[in-house]
Amino acid sequence: MTLTNFNNLYDYKYDPKGRDMWFVIKPNDEGIYRGDCEDYSLSVLYYIICQESWLRFWWMLFTFQAELCGCYTKNGGGHAVLRYGDMYIDNWTKAWVEREDMEELGHKFWPWYKTILPTTVAIKMVMAKLRG
Repeated sequence: MTLTNFNNLYDYKYDPKGRDMWFVIKPNDEGIYRGDCEDYSLSVLYYIICQESWLRFWWMLFTFQAELCGCYTKNGGGHAVLRYGDMYIDNWTKAWVEREDMEELGHKFWPWYKTILPTTVAIKMVMAKLRG
């Protein structure tokens, strides 16, 4: 799958109130991928970078070749951005851009650490699966 194909089939959807659920989103019956910012980032990592390989997905996260970065948006909400190499992508840009471009959008990266640890990603994905 290409990034353009994925973006054409992606539709933003909020998590249910009070339930932060992290998934690699799968297409619904109409072929649409619905999810929020971290779902978008995790799905780009899985489908585009790792070519649908769970082994590569976890390898990239645990070796910090790819990272989920936390930030605040210009509206003050929490947001997840995927970093791969020196480039960043999220469901706002839907394209690989430099960090400065993210900051120009109003994203303020978390100062206390720049990445959401792979173990946190794993725990949040397992919790979402269990909540189902």
